Amino acid sequence: MGKFIFRAQSPKGEVSGIEEADSAAEAVAQLESRGFTDVRLQNHVISASMPLDTHGLSDDEYARQYLQFQSQVGWPVFVRIFLRNNWSLWLISLAIFAWLYWAGHLVWGALVLLVPILLMAWGAWKYRDALLFNRILEHLAFGRWAQAMTAVETLAKRCKDDSVQLEMAVHEACILARQGDDEGANAIMAIWRPVMELAMPGMFHTLDARVSLAKRDYQAVRDSHRQAAEASGGDAALTLDYALMEARYGSAARSDCLMMDLDIDSLPEHGHAFVPWVRGIIALRQGRSDDAVADLSQALTGIQTMAENPAVWPTLAMISGDLGVALLQLQDQARAVQAVVPVWPVLSAHGDPDQLATLREELGEALSAA
Repeated sequence: MGKFIFRAQSPKGEVSGIEEADSAAEAVAQLESRGFTDVRLQNHVISASMPLDTHGLSDDEYARQYLQFQSQVGWPVFVRIFLRNNWSLWLISLAIFAWLYWAGHLVWGALVLLVPILLMAWGAWKYRDALLFNRILEHLAFGRWAQAMTAVETLAKRCKDDSVQLEMAVHEACILARQGDDEGANAIMAIWRPVMELAMPGMFHTLDARVSLAKRDYQAVRDSHRQAAEASGGDAALTLDYALMEARYGSAARSDCLMMDLDIDSLPEHGHAFVPWVRGIIALRQGRSDDAVADLSQALTGIQTMAENPAVWPTLAMISGDLGVALLQLQDQARAVQAVVPVWPVLSAHGDPDQLATLREELGEALSAA
């Protein structure tokens, strides 16, 4: 049973919350049966299968905060959400403080005011974990493997949440793989495999594909995503991941067939940008450069709405790189430079070798200045 965070339209306007279901498709069907329309799931089936701690918030409020933190990070966001959630406590505390102050009991007033201040300090202490997680993603995006490993080890020691421990283990395995330590990466995944397989069918293969990608073993990446999609019973998000890997590293025709049968309505909202990405890569491999540019431009526009989140930076860079290649096929070097140069520091760390070689050959002077 997974817990899918969603937002949707109701007769009273937009609503958000958490829906329990065995699959993303089931979650959408359940919500639509209750009269909701334009249902947009927010989390991937993998994260939905992990334990979810709402920290005492209602499902609606937790979902609203999840949406905010997905698109924005930093202390201003934390302060804004904290004040909104605790405005009544602040109001009451300030009123009591003023009353005690005018009554000549400054010390007692200060103690009353200390309550919301301590609560905010505790929240800030916990929020530093979220900021550290984002710093890990930033290090990984730019290929700063040593700094990323240090931050991963720090967060793993600091936060004992099961889902965080699992995510840090996978990051550690990926970093080791990028540094050439395949044995160490495999050992970590072997330790966590029973937990992953117990949590959700296909989870191990999905996460192991990330390690294979770090190894640049593209055949293993494709095979792992195929196994994940099959084990999940054809979950839309995992099928889309498999279609993407077939398009990039396998059969464009097979990828096209997968896309024809894809249940797009069951995708998490951020996954909708992946649909034109896959179609753009298929068009690129089939020599339909104009179609590739149109699809990849659409994908880039979709993913840019989340550009503040470092988790999407490698994806944004890869789409930009594919768009650059498509534009070069059309002899449009100026637009290719516009697409690739801004993301080159990230793309150079995560791009496919053939793609990077093409871009360096065609845009060498512009990229050397990036």
